[in-house]
Amino acid sequence: MALYIDEPFKKYIDDLSAKLPAPGGGSAAAATAAFGASLIAMVLHYTIGKEKYKKYERKLSECLEQVKDIKHRLCQLIDDDVEVYKKVSETFKSHDGTIKEKSLKDAAGVPIEICTCCHKALRICREVMDKTNANLLSDIGVAAELLAASYNSALFNVFINTKSIKDKNFTGPIEEAIEPQKKEVEEIKQTILDFVHTTLTF
Repeated sequence: MALYIDEPFKKYIDDLSAKLPAPGGGSAAAATAAFGASLIAMVLHYTIGKEKYKKYERKLSECLEQVKDIKHRLCQLIDDDVEVYKKVSETFKSHDGTIKEKSLKDAAGVPIEICTCCHKALRICREVMDKTNANLLSDIGVAAELLAASYNSALFNVFINTKSIKDKNFTGPIEEAIEPQKKEVEEIKQTILDFVHTTLTF
């Protein structure tokens, strides 16, 4: 089966807007997050090697490798979300509650990982925001907005799956982890946006 990541971008957009069960919101959240991570990578590519930022070069190079890995995983998650949704749809035809529960747990795992990737990428964005090419500061702001929006979008898909999972040993730790992480995501985004607005305002 052809993966969306290997298809023309128009194919993905057309299918997303069509009367099709997938791709949907979870996959779109991963795609949007991949754009955000890509913008960070672009800014780092334009910064590394410039004399003005040489003292940060080792750190920036490390961040570039990390954000490239995140971008790669998010691209995979675009298709992973499509696949797990199909499996959930199939198991809903089954009368076996155990099979349904397992498919829901698998489905919840994808948006949880999208959230994790967004969180990591936002941390990198904050780390490099004042160490990168000032001419691309607006791209740092866009990256932060996209990643935070993707995080919150993926959360909808976490909740729509966990609400139907009866195993509280599975859902409990997720719920406990989400609140502090969500708070940190908002704080990081605001820190970045405050920096961008302050720097760009004359």
